[in-house]
Amino acid sequence: MSSIKTIIAPTDFSKAADEAIWYAAELAYKFDAHLILYHSFIGYESGFYPLSQSRRENEDTRKNLVRKLDVIKSALRKSGNDARISVTVERGPENLRLLEFCEKKNADMIVMGTIGATAKREVVMGSFAAKTMINANCPVLAVPSGCKDKIPAKITYATSYDKKDIKAVVFLSEFQTHLNSSICILHIDNGENTELSDDFAFNDYKAAVQKKFNKLKLNFKHTRGEDISKEILKICEKDNTDLLALSPRKKKGFFDKLFHKSITKKTAYSIRIPLLAIPA
Repeated sequence: MSSIKTIIAPTDFSKAADEAIWYAAELAYKFDAHLILYHSFIGYESGFYPLSQSRRENEDTRKNLVRKLDVIKSALRKSGNDARISVTVERGPENLRLLEFCEKKNADMIVMGTIGATAKREVVMGSFAAKTMINANCPVLAVPSGCKDKIPAKITYATSYDKKDIKAVVFLSEFQTHLNSSICILHIDNGENTELSDDFAFNDYKAAVQKKFNKLKLNFKHTRGEDISKEILKICEKDNTDLLALSPRKKKGFFDKLFHKSITKKTAYSIRIPLLAIPA
């Protein structure tokens, strides 16, 4: 039985969000988890209209949005997906309400869509998805357009050899157990430490992980590269990785560099795979 019990799939009814919902539904089916389709909206308020009218219009809006989510739910059912699915619509700004709702429901994972990089912005994903990844207390999976039918067979987990990262391997073990995904644990040495000390850290970390997860099939890759972010993405492309996982720190640094301007347009466009952030 999977420890992933509840998956939240927020949607703004865009194509990217719709594709992420299909991805989330397949995960929910594989994990035997409850999938909640979620949307929040800004309520209508005006000093020129009676409060009763505003309430009535907000309730009408909520009911219409619930119907839209029910249409998506029905489409998933017709496709043969037997996962447990429910819908929720709330009032309020999505960036606040989503995280509050996930806390209330003890969500085990958020799955959200992203359109990826644009010609104007050298970022892998939209700012809302990136901020959710940093601020959420549960793992967040951002699914780019074009990935809805590709459940991960190969996962790469980028680690800094922090012992806290072992918590992420516990979560990823669910993917190997229920999806039969292979897991590669990757570290990029950018030369800040001596080669000897970095090799020692690698062997120490590998031994700790293998001891704790002796039943998992794990591959380890340790290589050098000046630009850690770019090197990770290059290796993922070379290895045909289906999902890149990492553990963000809630401060500027490794995670921030991976998702923002330090990545060139070419690298950003090449990373057309889901990105999973697992809180450390």
